[in-house]
Amino acid sequence: MSILLDTQDSIRHKTLFKKIFINAYRKDVVKMVCSTVKEGQECFFMSKKGCGFNGGSCHIIIEACEGCQKVAEYPTGKYCTVSPDPAAKWRMGACNMATHIQAAAKKDAAKVNPLKASKRASH
Repeated sequence: MSILLDTQDSIRHKTLFKKIFINAYRKDVVKMVCSTVKEGQECFFMSKKGCGFNGGSCHIIIEACEGCQKVAEYPTGKYCTVSPDPAAKWRMGACNMATHIQAAAKKDAAKVNPLKASKRASH
C-alpha cells in the first residue's frame, strides 16, 4: 500500500518533521562556558564535572603560534581559540589553522614530451 501526496502535503510533512526534530535536538544541548582557563568562552570540553580535556584544561600556545590571529590573551596566558592543544597541531608540520604562515606556491617543472621538444628545437 502506498500513499500518494501532492507537493503541498509533502512540503507540510517535511517542515513539520524539521520543527519536531530541531526542537527536540535543541532541548538537550546545553552550552557550557569555560571556568578554568578561558573564562566566559564557550567550550566543547566543559561539562558539569569540569573540563574534560586531557589534563583538565587547555594548553598555552607554543612559539610557532606567535603572531597568529587565532591566539587570544586571557589573564592566565595566551591560548589558541581553535585548538585546546596547539602543540599537537604543529607535530606533523605547520598548523592548518595558522594565519601567520603563507603557503609557498610550488611551481613544478612542466613535463615536456621529448618528441615534441625535439621538433620545436629543429625549427
